[in-house]
Amino acid sequence: MISSFAPLALALTSLLTAGTTAPATVARPHDYLGTWNYDQPDRATMRNVAVVGATPPIHVPQIGDIVFTRTGDRVTGRTDQGCTWTFAVRPASLELDPPSQNCFNRVIGSAYTITRWSVTVSGDRERETIEAVSHQPTGDYSFRLDDGRRTRARAGGAARFTGSWRYDPADPATRVNVVTTRYTAPDRVVQSPRQGNVTFTRRHDVLTARTGDGCAWRLTARGNTAKLDPAGQTCSGTTLSFWTVATDGRRQASVQAGTGPDGGAFLLSVGALTRP
Repeated sequence: MISSFAPLALALTSLLTAGTTAPATVARPHDYLGTWNYDQPDRATMRNVAVVGATPPIHVPQIGDIVFTRTGDRVTGRTDQGCTWTFAVRPASLELDPPSQNCFNRVIGSAYTITRWSVTVSGDRERETIEAVSHQPTGDYSFRLDDGRRTRARAGGAARFTGSWRYDPADPATRVNVVTTRYTAPDRVVQSPRQGNVTFTRRHDVLTARTGDGCAWRLTARGNTAKLDPAGQTCSGTTLSFWTVATDGRRQASVQAGTGPDGGAFLLSVGALTRP
């Protein structure tokens, strides 16, 4: 049986971010600006893997991008899941300011408050640490990302996605490849494993992902991360509202959300695939 904490893991999947180390040189404000992708999560080293304070603790891989822009004397960061955060520019880092900011994440259907977020850069590498609280019907849960790492997003990178990929076996203990689907009238939640293959082909930076149900989905790759483009694609009664994939060429980590033909709203928060 799937653990009752699975919805919590889903709701936390994209609390977004990662760990902090001082850069070799003091960064100027414009050094932070632009788009940054999370590097591939690694459970062995805990790089880009957040720890959620449930019992037992939940480990949630972090993927996706953030876009930093200048707003007066501040820097604004907007994540690929639609949350916006404001940072003060310090001599050696960006610091979340004010220190407690809230966002309701529509992809994961949950609110959370980030209490501390520190960002440093050195060239095309960025590191972050984050502390947050996830607000759930069952209570508030702590969230920590101690070793967050990103790389500045560049054009290209689609080649590493191409080929056939297979979903790893679903694991209720780690929430890997477990889909949560929510229905209304009557209100119920169903959890099921995600299985099968996905084949990616490309034309320049545009990817076509073909799934086992015969559907083809369009994504755009930039660096190690590909995102559904445009959002709101429909095939055979299924609508995808969100799909972000990160890969190092050997493994994939993904987050996917949408609505199925039966009207249920589904979320795959910890997708994991490898090459067959």
